Amino acid sequence: MKNKVIQLSEVKKENAATEQFLNLLDADIKAGNVKKIPDSVFDRIAAIKHKALVARQNNELIEM
Repeated sequence: MKNKVIQLSEVKKENAATEQFLNLLDADIKAGNVKKIPDSVFDRIAAIKHKALVARQNNELIEM
């Protein structure tokens, strides 16, 4: 079993950076600068992914 040494200073730096990011994001949300992404965008992404999957499956069937 390998011994893993975790540098706590690195973890603290990562946590501090995450905290700063979340504070900035929170401030933007409270200021009204962040808006919800419309569901239609996610629907379009899902449709494109589905078309790509179908095309990939068709290509695999053709290659057989």
